[in-house]
Amino acid sequence: MRLKLSILIILVLGLIFLPTAIIIVFGMIPTIVAFSTDRSVGRSKTICVGAMNFAGCFPFLLEFHTQFGQQTVDNAFRLVGDFETLIVIYVLAAGGYAIDRAVTGIASSLIIQRSESRLKKLEKEKNKLISKWGEKVSGKYKLDDYGFPINPIPTPVTQDQEEPADKNTQ
Repeated sequence: MRLKLSILIILVLGLIFLPTAIIIVFGMIPTIVAFSTDRSVGRSKTICVGAMNFAGCFPFLLEFHTQFGQQTVDNAFRLVGDFETLIVIYVLAAGGYAIDRAVTGIASSLIIQRSESRLKKLEKEKNKLISKWGEKVSGKYKLDDYGFPINPIPTPVTQDQEEPADKNTQ
């Protein structure tokens, strides 16, 4: 219900402000494409491209409302049909794609580095526990539903525990 109402309001406002809507629709095509292809949780690509794309459209919207004599559909198509206008708008949208790509790459490399350092730290802690408690806590042995080892865990034989094979012969 809310979605239908929102779409209806957008369509009515688009018809009321048709010349401005024409500039926004033609200018924001890269954002529409980013929105339709972005499947990430926060839609970061859509936000980044949309912000840069709107930054490219905004000066031309200002020009349309201040310097043109009337805000007519013909003037809107004249502004949108200008090659330089589209180049500026779409280059800024491409800059949004580049920023999104760079930030995503930097963030993922930082996350990988943090994960690797955390893994090294956990490995050191695991080795400390193994040296303190023995191989039983290493996680190498399969456990049953109650947490007991399925196969017996071999105990390491130290030199103090070694006994002669046959005590009666000595």
